[in-house]
Amino acid sequence: MTQLNASANARKARSTGLLLKLSALSVVTALSLGLGSAPVYAQALPMDNAAPAHVQPLDMRTLHTQLNLTADQEVQWQAALDAMRESHSSERMNADQMQARMQTMLKQPILDLSALHAMDQKIRQQDAPLSEQSAKAWLTFYGSLNDQQKTAFSDAIRPQFENIAHHPARPYDPRTGL
Repeated sequence: MTQLNASANARKARSTGLLLKLSALSVVTALSLGLGSAPVYAQALPMDNAAPAHVQPLDMRTLHTQLNLTADQEVQWQAALDAMRESHSSERMNADQMQARMQTMLKQPILDLSALHAMDQKIRQQDAPLSEQSAKAWLTFYGSLNDQQKTAFSDAIRPQFENIAHHPARPYDPRTGL
């Protein structure tokens, strides 16, 4: 019975690790929309911290209308949206493939951590160029805005960044492994 509980706990920990990786991937993806990305090396603090407030997703259609873009800015807006969509689509497909492969690997009696690591690194390498392309497209678009448009854009995206900035996380401490 103890072995069954240990096995179930190990499976739960592995699936939680996968969910954390997928969540981290989501944060990086959100940041690519937010004009850049940040290292995802944080772990959640214990549950006694207050949860961050729920932030509504950015309504791109409303923002687009508020910005009142010129024809040149509209071209850059569409290029940034296309790059973001392509990046998100690729990241979702890669995450799905990784999850399917991981499910197969988890059925093995002995985990091949080298294969899991190699798979994770391969997916990160596949996702990185598209995320960077998306971030650069948004930076190019943002650079074309006038001050009034930048203010409207900043006001719309600020809650997303505030939510990320107030996330109860801390850097990984290599001395303790926590």
